[in-house]
Amino acid sequence: MLRNLFVFAVATFIAWVAPGQSAFSQPAERPPIRVLIVDGQNNHQWQQTTPLIEQTLIGSGLFEVSVATSPPRGEDMSGFQPRFADFDVVVSNYNGDAWAEPTRRALEKFVGSGGGLVAVHAADNSFPDWHEYNRMIGLGGWGGRDERAGPYVRWNDDLQRFTRDTRPGSGGTHGSRTPFVVVVRDSDHPITRGLPKAWMQTVDELYGKLRGPAENMHVLATAYSEPETGGTGEHEPILMSIHYGQGRAFHTTLGHDVAAMNGLAFQITLQRGTEWAATGDVTLPPVGPEILTMDVPATRDPAELIAAEDANDAAKDADDADSEEPAASSAAIDFDAIPIVDKDHWKALFNGQDLSGWTQKNGTATYRVEDGVIVGKTATGSPNSFLCTDEDFGDFELAFEVDCDRELNSGVQIRSRSIPEFNKGRVHGPQVEIEAAPGESGYLYSEGTGRGWLSPAHPIKDAYINGSWNRYLVRAVGPRIQTWINGQLIEDLEDEESFRTGFIGLQVHGIGKNEGPYQVRWRNIRIRPL
Repeated sequence: MLRNLFVFAVATFIAWVAPGQSAFSQPAERPPIRVLIVDGQNNHQWQQTTPLIEQTLIGSGLFEVSVATSPPRGEDMSGFQPRFADFDVVVSNYNGDAWAEPTRRALEKFVGSGGGLVAVHAADNSFPDWHEYNRMIGLGGWGGRDERAGPYVRWNDDLQRFTRDTRPGSGGTHGSRTPFVVVVRDSDHPITRGLPKAWMQTVDELYGKLRGPAENMHVLATAYSEPETGGTGEHEPILMSIHYGQGRAFHTTLGHDVAAMNGLAFQITLQRGTEWAATGDVTLPPVGPEILTMDVPATRDPAELIAAEDANDAAKDADDADSEEPAASSAAIDFDAIPIVDKDHWKALFNGQDLSGWTQKNGTATYRVEDGVIVGKTATGSPNSFLCTDEDFGDFELAFEVDCDRELNSGVQIRSRSIPEFNKGRVHGPQVEIEAAPGESGYLYSEGTGRGWLSPAHPIKDAYINGSWNRYLVRAVGPRIQTWINGQLIEDLEDEESFRTGFIGLQVHGIGKNEGPYQVRWRNIRIRPL
């Protein structure tokens, strides 16, 4: 599956810049760098991480991005033949079944003839038996790699140089996830030129014991793998550049999950490494220590790079409209009390007869009314679908009842938005989770933004009753959001980054091939604006 995600249309764009520094402007005559992200199999939640890679690259203003998604694990791979030659650089977020021989040869020819390759985190776990791929990425891990794959490569602090260790041993390990300091070992390379000498990456997996051909490979940065966290006690390679034929590869071991990809260390080096792999140069501006910080790891939601200006404009318009109404006082609300639903102060969002006042956004799942119930039904191959209120809401209390098939994940969007300028209308905003027990029902997730879970922990797993109607209550006042299921308080948090106004949306989650159909049902949907 190949989908185009962005068409370059402006010459000035958001870049990572220090305070007071002007935004980087790309020369108008330079065409965008064409990127193909390859995913579809990976033990590292590629469905969540690929969008963050997209947003990070697009947000630099240098790239237009497409995605090629492989068949699921175990299925026929012969038809998976991306047209690598149509792009300037291939970014691999793939770790799965072996590709067909023509596809492997096509990538070898593409990179060897001058194309670029970027390997992100677990992409270096893939293809242990594909010798040319291992030459392209320099070092790899797991998959049965051992001394036959090549040496370990580490920085030796006493000798102040890199060493190659050919002793027997398996390839690939990591300790517990933790923040760690990345140290630049070559400040003259285009990727690392203009960056601080060291900075801290947010919580991530620090790969160790990688081994491979390490031909024409240059280690740009390392990190010390602390034994106290289960690490190797070695200064392990983190960022690498490799020359393969006439082409270039950038290998980053950063980026285990959503949290790790929210790290500026991952985002900035990915942008710079991808530009270098595609062109042999880096035109992005220098980044100072006030941005790539050493004391605490710097983070940012990649979606902000694209959506910040449009979202701020939309929020301002909504706030201006809201300002015409009297402001509700949070002091008058008893946050210790559960909302009480009565007929006098609540209004129905669903009339029990048809979908008046609702509009479907995204996806091809179907919504119908049946016996006073909204029934959402999955569609194979569809992304997440949402039935959204035509009206936006700010501060409110919301009540609804839901019954979801055990095999299906669902949710209700609150204060969410869909604007053409953000991922072609992708619904995004806070979501109240719905899923079978034991699960995360009632907790808050940031749909479509790349931020992941807003709820820091999910200790309550059984409030939702499987195979039954479950009553949800939601209170949203300013940054504070509370949720209850069947009378039990599930979440009470404050999130300053989420929208303060937006629609309510009923989600039917996407499903894979040979799954479903599944259904989710809602009734008695009522709201009390505050």
